Order: sequence, then structure tokens, then C-alpha cells
Amino acid sequence: MTPFLYRIAQAFYKKYGNEISRLAFVFPNRRSGIFFQKYLAEVSGKPIFSPKVTTINDLMAELSPYTLIDRISLLVTLYKKYIELRKSDETFDNFVFWGDMLLGDFDDVDKYMVDARQLFTNIHDLKEIDEFYLTEEQIEIVKRFWGHLFFPSTESDNKQQFIQLWQILFDLYTGLRDELSSRNKAYEGMIFRDVAEQSKRKEALDLPYTQVVFIGFNAITEAEKIFMEYLRDIGIGDFYWDYYAPTLQDSYNKAAFFLNDNKRRFPSKIEIDEHIEQTPQIELISIPSAVGQAKQATDILQSLIDNNHLSPEKAINTAIVLPDEELLLPMLYSIPPEISTVNITMGYTLQHTTVAALMELIYQMQRHVRFSKGEPRFYHLDVKQLLGHRFIASRIGEKAYQITNFINENNRTFVSPKELGNHRLIKLLFLIPRTTDEAAAYLIELLEYLQQGGNRSDSSEDGDEETPVGFSAIELEFMYHYYITVKRLRDVIAEQDIKMTVETFFRLLGKMAASISIPFQGEPLSGLQIMGVLETRALDFDNLIILSMNEGVFPVKKVAATFIPYNLRKGFGMATTEHQDSIYAYYFYRMISRAKRVFLLYDSRTDGLKSGEVSRYIYQLKYHYRIPIQEIQINCDIATFSPITISIDKRKYGIEKKLADFMQEGNSALSASAINRYLNCPLQFYLQYIEKIEQTDEVAESVDSSTFGSIYHGMMQKIYNRIKGEKEKITVTADHIDTIRKDKGLLTRYLEECFAKEYYKTPHSPEPLTGYDYLTGEIILKLIDKTLEKDRALTPFSYVASELPIHKNISIENNRSIQLKGFIDRVDERNGLIRIVDYKTGRERLDFKSVTELFDPSEKDRKKAIMQVLFYCKLYKLDKAPMQPLQPSIYIVRNLFDKFESFLKYDKEPLTDFNLVEKEFDLYLTRCLEDIFDLDKPFSQTTVESHCKYCDFKQLCKR
Repeated sequence: MTPFLYRIAQAFYKKYGNEISRLAFVFPNRRSGIFFQKYLAEVSGKPIFSPKVTTINDLMAELSPYTLIDRISLLVTLYKKYIELRKSDETFDNFVFWGDMLLGDFDDVDKYMVDARQLFTNIHDLKEIDEFYLTEEQIEIVKRFWGHLFFPSTESDNKQQFIQLWQILFDLYTGLRDELSSRNKAYEGMIFRDVAEQSKRKEALDLPYTQVVFIGFNAITEAEKIFMEYLRDIGIGDFYWDYYAPTLQDSYNKAAFFLNDNKRRFPSKIEIDEHIEQTPQIELISIPSAVGQAKQATDILQSLIDNNHLSPEKAINTAIVLPDEELLLPMLYSIPPEISTVNITMGYTLQHTTVAALMELIYQMQRHVRFSKGEPRFYHLDVKQLLGHRFIASRIGEKAYQITNFINENNRTFVSPKELGNHRLIKLLFLIPRTTDEAAAYLIELLEYLQQGGNRSDSSEDGDEETPVGFSAIELEFMYHYYITVKRLRDVIAEQDIKMTVETFFRLLGKMAASISIPFQGEPLSGLQIMGVLETRALDFDNLIILSMNEGVFPVKKVAATFIPYNLRKGFGMATTEHQDSIYAYYFYRMISRAKRVFLLYDSRTDGLKSGEVSRYIYQLKYHYRIPIQEIQINCDIATFSPITISIDKRKYGIEKKLADFMQEGNSALSASAINRYLNCPLQFYLQYIEKIEQTDEVAESVDSSTFGSIYHGMMQKIYNRIKGEKEKITVTADHIDTIRKDKGLLTRYLEECFAKEYYKTPHSPEPLTGYDYLTGEIILKLIDKTLEKDRALTPFSYVASELPIHKNISIENNRSIQLKGFIDRVDERNGLIRIVDYKTGRERLDFKSVTELFDPSEKDRKKAIMQVLFYCKLYKLDKAPMQPLQPSIYIVRNLFDKFESFLKYDKEPLTDFNLVEKEFDLYLTRCLEDIFDLDKPFSQTTVESHCKYCDFKQLCKR
């Protein structure tokens, strides 16, 4: 099928020949103009002088005395006018969002030639709106939309605020225009209106062309319409509408919304004889992935190459259309290697770039900074995320890992600059700007450094060699655009003398990034064409691959933010949502009308906010126009793994040698925790104690249960060691306990020391507790006091030791001796009984029916604490008191405020002497140890899956 622009070029060259250079051709975008020039060259077959080829925006700008102002300067100018009129102290940061909305409304007012005075000030009472403009439901919607700014608490206030707003809007509109006009500046709508008003007044415009030809337009604003009518009336305007597709002749199709009016108002002088009867081959492909669409597009391109429908060297007749610009980068990385030339004809929002992600991390880091003794402290997650960003990690290499390791190992919730080191990039990154000028300089220097890093490497001040980095051309382009944006924002702030905080500066920069589109430039007339929907206007391709054919994406479901209610926009002839629906329908049906092959891809996922619904255009093609569509469903192959039984042979992998290390003369010993771990899951025991695989350290932002218990243990040890002094043991009296309980300063100091050691990892630098840590500390102090109260009831008793280390051997079969170890929380003596006390801060029980259940691996709630304290009794008896009776005791800290008991209950009776269960305990402990060291018995997974719930290795087992 012959492209529309080719036929236009044919018709005009046939009529004008070499005289065509005296004409001007106006297109909706630059790309269509470039293709027109290509077709004109092909039609002429020889060198000729080119006619003027331009866009409507550029032509308007040429005819207006004003120059276009940049968006930042425009927003600042509007803000200053607003402050002047409203006499408000509103910050620029609060103004930015709805200031941007106002600029959009003012642009529309001018482009649609609306009488601004009537629109903004001809409203005397809110009741008038109720009666003539809006329904009650619409008023409620308007109130919700405008919120408290314009609808305060009472109905009378509502009316007054509403009226005041619209009166201010007109003054703001005229004030902004006057200010810009005095500086010979204008925004786009203002330029359009100026040219249209000149046309209305029949003023002679500087148009040195015999004909001005408008090609490929559809939806035109009132200003454009007036300008076109002026050129039509003076005889130099000519108009060509691409309305030849059969679907566009259907009056029920929204795509034809503007068709009849445009053809009636603006007829063509040359008859273009074209009838489109060919129906494209259409494939509809559903893929449950966004990025997967890009991968599927690769397969389609490869198939077109294999079937000779696409020449890799000349792929200009094939286009990939991306309604969702976020798929641009995945698409670029998916192009088949056979296609060497790619031309991108679309913008890519700066907000979605890698450098914008880095800037957002920097902004978050700046927001979360705390100061301690005048020195900044950086939140650990912000530090880790920044160090993990590709731009940073690739420059500092191993240093990033070292810093992250330091943070985790030392549990640094907030990190000081000196703890981050002296690497040049680190010093540049972790600064605290105090003014907007410092913030701009900070970002500019950082971006300059990173851009230089793309081409060279240098050394940091602390002697660390930087990693050589090669950023891609696209990444360097992203950096450059962000760099220019920061500089421009800094210059505007300085020129306009706008006062704002550093936080406002960063937030404004983020908002600007969301509105800045990076244009990609390449060789437009060669290679595969990748473009957005708007860029397809007036262009035709043999092969079309359109991604994101989802409802809400194409057509886009996006209502522009505006202060002007729908009914008022419609009443004053401004663009509404119906216009948007019609425009996108036209784009689609015109785009596919001359294609030979059309591939429509959509994301079929239905998770989250994604409905997985295909675009309405597909249903229209299938059921209204009865166009055959081949539907293909692509499914992702998901590998599902059934949990497999993992079994480790002790005779392999050097395990026998590692087990021998626990025997006599070895360097390792088994603890009660290790034995409990083996009973829970032999595989877990193997990974943790044989292979010594440890979970990666993570920063605990609050005191977790393990650290809580360690602080409690440390406090009790310090308290009783103080009472004991240097003596071997001492009789503790009620007076001892009372003295300690009253000494709040001493207890607080002990608490701070324990926090410094166990939580902050700074044992030599205890500091007063603050915030959440202070509250946690107060809870621990109350528990300590309650523990001492319970101990007071036991006085007098003899205190022997705390955190007592014991290391003993125990014999098993085949004359092997196994090393055992333990740290007993507390040993004391009362009424001739030695108590072996274990503190527990979790949920535990004190009763058990038999020793058998303590060693039963199939028990879901095996009483591990009881097994542990009996294990301590065994070690203590072997080492210290072979003949004395031992009473195992457990202090369950969470029960201190209830009915408190510390002795164990064996078959419902208090267990006052370990001797009563020692023989049975020895039997099962020996059997357990023999199992561990039995080379014929592998380390296998537990069969009780509830044991896997909190296991560090459950991902390895796929449970």
C-alpha cells in the first residue's frame, strides 16, 4: 500500500514540479515532515530545491513576535504574580503542583480562544452554578477535587472562596500575560492566540509562500482553526486530511469525530485518488508480562526477517509503537543483532531514568539525616541503597561492600561521615547542603564527577583505586539532561530571587524530572523505527508492532488535572475527555489502515492495579468491523519444584574430618543449642555447625528478642557480680537486693553499658538512651526490678557465678570422647541445694512428663529450654559438684508479673534434684551424640515442617 505522504508528494510534484520550493508544508510533527521530504526526493528522481517543511508549532512561533519561555521560568513568574495578587505567604513548593495545573488551563484558554473574563469572573453566586451548570453530584465531585482550598467548612464560606478564586484567576491570567509580554516572552498558547488574533484582524502575516499546505491533522484548536480559515480565505491555504480508511468513514466510530467538520471547513485543492480496501493481517498476542512484550517483539522481528518481510539493512518500513514509554529501554535491549540501525522517535521521561532514581535516593538520604553533637548521621538503609546504585557501586567497587559490612556487623542504624571513609565519591555524595545554592552545587559537582567517570578512572584521596567505568551513551545522555535541569533550576531561582528550602529544591527537581522528556535523535530515514503513539501521525508502515494494547494504556486513561470543571470546559468549547478518546481512536485506526501486517501485544496479567483487559479497539475490530484477528496466547514457563528430600552423606565432602573436630583434642565443642538444633533438624545442624554457614548480618533498627535477652542477661550478671565483688561466693541478703534496687543511677549505667555492648556494638562508648531505645530500656529496668523482687523473697542465698563457662568431655560408643560446652546464666545455693538457673525471655514451659519427650525429634513443641537447663546441670555436675544435689531452674521473664515459679515440674512434681532424671538424661543425650557422629546416618531434613518456620535455611530446602 502506498503511504499517504507519498501520494501527497506525488500530487504536488506533478502539479508544481520545481516550483514546489515556493510552497510551505505544515505537519503535526517533525517526523512526518522528514518522511515527506524523503518521498518527495523519490518522486522527483533528481535534486530539487526543497519547499519549506515545518510544524504548526514552529510556524506559529515564526509568525509571533514573542519567544517561547521555558517551563521553569514560566512557573516562577506565575508564582510571583500569585503572591502579589493573593498577598499570600504560600511556599513555592506548595504552589508548584496546582501552579502547573493553572498553566495548563491558561494554555487551553488561549488555544481555544476563550473569553477569559467570562470564564473566570462571570460567576456571582455558587447557587447559580447549581442551577445552570452543574448537577448536585457534579458539585460534590468538584468539591472533592478542589478540597479545602476552595470549599472550607460552611456553605457561605464555600461560595465566597469559590468566587474569590475565580476572580483571582482572571487577574492572575492577565497579569501573567502582561508580565510576559513586557519581556517579549510567551507560553505556547499565548503565541497561538496572538497569531490567531492577527488572523482575525486580517493583518498581513509574514508568509513568503504561494501556498501553505496543512497535511495529516485531525483535532485542531480554535486558534489553529482561525489561522487556517484566514489562510483559506486569502487563497493560500490548502488542506489534506488522512481520512481514507474505511473505519474512519463510520459515523459511529469516535475516530471520525472531527472528520466531517474538517473536510467541510477546509477542503483540498488537489484531488488525491486513494481508496483503502486492503485489510491488514492482524495478530493479537497476550503475554503475562510487561517486559515480556519486548521479548516477544524480538521474536516477531526475527520472524519477519526470516520470511523476507523485513530487510535488516533497510528496516524503515517496520515500526514498533510504544504507548507505554517505560518499555523503551527493554525494547532497545531486545532488538535482534541483525538489525544494526534503530531510529527512536519518541521522548523518554527523565523521571524513569537511572539518574533520576539516584537523585531520588539522594533526596531520601537528605530527608532522613539526623544530627548528633553537631555531626550528621545518615540512615543505614539510605546509605546501603545509594552504595548499591549502579552509578555508585561501579565507581567505588569493593569499598561499597566494606561499608555495608561495617554497618551490618556493628549494627549502625545511623552512620557518621568518618565511618564511611575518605573515598572521593563518598565524600562528594554524603554532604549536607544547607541552602538551595549549595544543593545545586552539590548535585552539579556529583553529576560532573559521574560523567567524567564514564571515560576515565582516578584515585580517591584515601589511596583506593576507583573502578574503571564505561557508562552507556544513553546513561550519559540521561546524566547530561539532569545536569542541565539542575543548572537551569539554580539559575532561575537566582534570577527570580525565589526563597525556598533545600527540601523544596529537591522536591521541585523531582517534579521537573517528571515533566521533562528526553528526545532521542538518530538517522530518521533508515533502520527500524521505534516511536510513541503521537509520532505515528501521518506515517505509514508495512509492518506494525504495537505494544501495551491494554485498556487504560491505549487509549490512555488519563484525565488532565484542571481547575475548570467539565461542564464549563464543554460550554466554552474547550477540549474535554471526549476529545481525547476521539484523538486516540483516530491515531489507532489511521495507523493500521495501510499496514500489511499488524501485531498487537498486550499484558494479560491481572495482579495489583492491572486489569489485564485488552484495548476496546480490539473488540471494535472483532465484533463491529468483523475483521479477522489471529489470537495467540503466550504463557511463561514457570518451573515448580516439589520439595525434595535432602540428605548429606557423612562420609563425603570431608564431613568426617569436620566431625572429628568436636572430639577430644579438637577445636570445637557442642552446646545445648547445637544439640537442640540437631533434634529439630539434622540438616540445619549440619549447615550451621559443621559447614558454619551463617546468616548475613542485618541492621536491627529496634531491639529484637535475641538482643533483648542479651541485655537482660548482661544486667543480671553486672548486678550480682557487683554484690559478689572479688569473693568466690557471697551470701546475698535482702539488704543487698534493696540497695541495688534503690540505686537507679547504677542500674541506668548498667543498662547503657549493656545497650552499647549488645545493640550499638560500641562497648567502650555507652551513651544515654533516646527514643524507642529509651522505652525498651525502661521495660528492661522494670523486668530487672521484678526479678530482684522475686530474688529478695529467696534471701538469704549464696551467689556463686553468672555466665559461667564450662567445658567437659563425655564418652560415647567406640571409645570416642565428645567435647561439650555451656555458659550457665547463674549458679546460686540455697538450703543446701545448688540452683542452675537459666533466664528465658521467650515463651517457655516448666513441666515435662519424661526425658524421652525432650529428645523426641517428632515433637512439634519440644521443650528445648528444659533440655538446655538439664544439659547445664550435667556439665556442672561433671565439672564442679559431682556429689551435691542440683536443682534446675528457669526464670521465665515474661511471667514475673504473674504467679512466678522457677522450678521444673517432672510428671507434675517439683524437680528438686537433677539426680532424679540424670540416668535417663545421660541415656538419651548419649544416644543423640552417637546419632550425630554415626557416619552411616546421614544429615537429613526434619519431617516436622513447623520446625522450618523460622529456619535461616528454609529457602535452600524450598519449604
